[in-house]
Amino acid sequence: MSSDNGIAVIDLADIDSGPGFKRICEEVAKACEEWGFFHIINHGVDMSLIRRTQKAYKDFFHLPKEEKKKYAMTKVYQGWYSPELYDDSDVKKFPLNIGNTSECLYYIVLSDNPNHETVFSLIPPDLRPTLLEFTKEVAAAQERVLAAMSVALGLDAAALQKRCESIDVGIRANYYPLQTEGKAVGEILPHSDLPAIVFLFSDTVPGLEIRKDGRWVPVKPVPDAFVVNVGDSLEMMSNGRFRSVEHRATGNETEERMSLVSFYMPAKAATIDPIQELLDESHPPQYGSAKYGDMLSALISQRLNGKAFVNSLKIKS
Repeated sequence: MSSDNGIAVIDLADIDSGPGFKRICEEVAKACEEWGFFHIINHGVDMSLIRRTQKAYKDFFHLPKEEKKKYAMTKVYQGWYSPELYDDSDVKKFPLNIGNTSECLYYIVLSDNPNHETVFSLIPPDLRPTLLEFTKEVAAAQERVLAAMSVALGLDAAALQKRCESIDVGIRANYYPLQTEGKAVGEILPHSDLPAIVFLFSDTVPGLEIRKDGRWVPVKPVPDAFVVNVGDSLEMMSNGRFRSVEHRATGNETEERMSLVSFYMPAKAATIDPIQELLDESHPPQYGSAKYGDMLSALISQRLNGKAFVNSLKIKS
């Protein structure tokens, strides 16, 4: 099944059955090779929990600015961001959050880092319990999809998750308020995502676009579905068989828009490079090797710039 613009809609309802899992792996392989994006339905994340999470975030974004400033983004890139907080020179300190009038709230919610409890305590109290429950369910769904991706590559189901080692799961809510006089509609510049895989749940207001064959394709929201996209790390691990895709997002002139994004990130110490089992004389490595943490540090020192970062890691022929 596919949406109006040809992006696959993959039903995960029977992912735990043998024939169902085989079908899903085949559909995932095709989607990752041709688009790098696909929708999933019957994903196992409770819809009432998603609605509660959306409401908790909207309640936060509707707070007065002075209240939101208590949770302003810190040097560890977690917290609330709004372009109104910073002058143009300071915006460069937060390159992953560049936008015109869009806001975001970002936290790493699940982590094996021993210092994580300190960061977790900074999440707004009214949001914290719902966000933790939401993140656990989404991370479980991401690991089911990652298993299908592994098998689709001809690997053991646990292969990609093992390569990620211990993981961090970051949740970012992007909020695009209504256009006001003298301000442009909020946007996120064209980019690809560094993590292994990314899930996005949007409201019914369109705004996401992906670059396909040199043109921008609108991603029409599918009811109750997550959008899944291949990250740069997965592109490298798959030796380019699965490709991350440049995408961008914008707000709407007549309706506010919000999306929830879950980043499934390898451990900072994890080595990201092509998986050995995918290499042979006909398929030499296309990418170099790097620690995920080093790549992340390099990326956050740059402005969003399409796929320039992952392309810079390709081995020159």
